Amino acid sequence: VSRIQSLGGSVLGTSRFNPFTHRRALENFTNFLKNFSVSALIVVGGDGSLHISYQIAKTFQDIKTIHIPKSIDNDLPLPNSIPSFGFETAREVGTKITDSLMADAQTCGRWYLGITMGRQAGFLALGLGVASGATLTLIPEEFKDKSHSPREIASIIVGSIKKRCAAGKKYGVALIAEGILDKLDPSSSALLEKCPRDELGRITYSELELGEILLPEIKNQLTDLGISLTVRKKNIGYELRCANPLSFDREYCRFLGYGAIELLERGVKNCIVIRDHQSLSFLPFEEIFKSDGKVRSRVVNLESSFYKMARSFMIRDD
Repeated sequence: VSRIQSLGGSVLGTSRFNPFTHRRALENFTNFLKNFSVSALIVVGGDGSLHISYQIAKTFQDIKTIHIPKSIDNDLPLPNSIPSFGFETAREVGTKITDSLMADAQTCGRWYLGITMGRQAGFLALGLGVASGATLTLIPEEFKDKSHSPREIASIIVGSIKKRCAAGKKYGVALIAEGILDKLDPSSSALLEKCPRDELGRITYSELELGEILLPEIKNQLTDLGISLTVRKKNIGYELRCANPLSFDREYCRFLGYGAIELLERGVKNCIVIRDHQSLSFLPFEEIFKSDGKVRSRVVNLESSFYKMARSFMIRDD
């Protein structure tokens, strides 16, 4: 494993296993920990894995649990706006893909609906939109609850298309964070009502793309307006997760791995390891979770200068 720092993906593989979902699963997990005399666990993952780390810490108090924050969504509550590892690499790769879509859209005279990762936070979608100059970007933070309909979301995109057409440009790219799926009223779409969920109770995005719900509505609205143009959906997802990491993330990962071991050696447990510039630090689990047991996710502040800047470069009619 001496050279794995330059490789994409994970040599450990990935899992959505939640040992606390079923009694039998918890029994098997408990037996595994006992049989192998596990005294410490280092868990790598995003908010779902972080929640499991917290449950492990509460259930198995004799096991030291350290969580390494990994999420290209950048939604984990790290201090001083420090990104979670993998985010910068994902943004770089995603920007190149979006650049190509922008060029193809102009060349072919069409629109692309690019669906990006981002369940609770729109940092990735917004980052791609700003860097590539996408026509518009929609993020979950713009929609406060589950009362929205596909028609409402589609109308925002169609408004952008209308403005571009009025300027003589029948092409563009709309980036949509997949987390908007969770903002839609389940009764507003048969696809949403039937959508499967994972062991953490979350919509399984791999089984239902947001584009499948929005694209028909966009086409219907364009037809009603007498606008004839091609709109294609493109999922910008798996390509970003396993790309070879940038030097920033290579250094970052090594620092976090080193930090996790150092914390364990110091007797620190039940926390998330963080890098604060050149210093190693940590946050206890109790400071990360809300009273309802959910992670205090970091989200885009719609009143921030960053979002206002990003919004100023979009072409929108809402």
